[in-house]
Amino acid sequence: MLTSWERYMPFPDASDSADSSRRGEPERRTVGLFSSHVPRELVYALGCTPVRVFPSAVKSTAAEAYLPNNFCALHRLILASYLADEPPNLDGMIFADEDDTARRLHDVWRASIDIPVWAFLEVPRSATPLAVQRFTENLNRAVPALEAHSQAKLEVSALQRAIETYNEQRRLTASLKRHWLMHNLDTATYRRLRRFGLTRDPALANRQLGSAIDQLLSSEPEPRPAPSSGHSSRGHLLLLAELAAPTAFVRLIEAHGARLVAEDSDLDERDVTTTVAAEATTLEGLLAQLACAYLEKPPGPRNRRLSQRLAYLERLVIEREVRAAICVYGKFCDLFLAEFPAIKSHLENLGVPVLLLEVEDENVSGQHRTRVEAFLELMN
Repeated sequence: MLTSWERYMPFPDASDSADSSRRGEPERRTVGLFSSHVPRELVYALGCTPVRVFPSAVKSTAAEAYLPNNFCALHRLILASYLADEPPNLDGMIFADEDDTARRLHDVWRASIDIPVWAFLEVPRSATPLAVQRFTENLNRAVPALEAHSQAKLEVSALQRAIETYNEQRRLTASLKRHWLMHNLDTATYRRLRRFGLTRDPALANRQLGSAIDQLLSSEPEPRPAPSSGHSSRGHLLLLAELAAPTAFVRLIEAHGARLVAEDSDLDERDVTTTVAAEATTLEGLLAQLACAYLEKPPGPRNRRLSQRLAYLERLVIEREVRAAICVYGKFCDLFLAEFPAIKSHLENLGVPVLLLEVEDENVSGQHRTRVEAFLELMN
């Protein structure tokens, strides 16, 4: 198993912008995304780099003057990151109406953060033809504002190229996932690669992901057997989280002998994983294809009916031979906590025990450690 991130994931010495300049490309502005429902292709086609926003602050103390303490811990931590003395560098931000906390954060952001909001997208909660039509109209309405902020015109050819660029990234990440599930790639490295693809220029990310796959193929000429055909599935674990499961928890889980085989989070399973069609020859048609793909991605707690959400999780459990599940949710994250009783009941009916952990940051408290260790003991 490969365990060294640097071994096959060389980072450039300079930034993405400098890398673009060396290739003679114009410097791209960076636009933060707060939702996995915002089509990255649309931003990239306008000459900007879309990046998923991850918190950089260790504590949410700086956000306490703006948001109450019983507000979603993840959103407080993200706000604190951009209230810091040296916040992450962004030229703009795009929000979506994921839930009440996202809408409230959007209001506070506009009033308190010196990074302009380029758009606020309304996202339907289903994937019916009527919902796709509505989302297409919402994307169309957002285009003029995005063009004004980016100072670029959205062209059919540029949007087609952007879709193909991200389709290539989806093919690369699918290949990485196969290596991970075959035990050729360790979990920490797989998660870093996934995050790299979400937070860097996609052209650069694709080159780096391709390089990582080439290194895997050269170092593992004979693929190891998949877990279902040779490895014991006794310790197979499903992890459920919001944006991403805290790294410290993943390390703790695997240090005690469990094997993470699925992460239901925006970092991994709830991203758009299938390729997006790009056959349309008009902007309206391409936006409709994007709307369809982003609404039909694996369901989260916000979109689609609960029955579809439970069926999707059941499919993960069966396909990955999951034996236990841990929900690591931000404290006071009502959107995810509201569905927990139904998830717990459904998975336990499948013979999969479930543990709930409510966290406020990336750290593992002593109480959390004790509960995880006791839960993993039950798996053995």
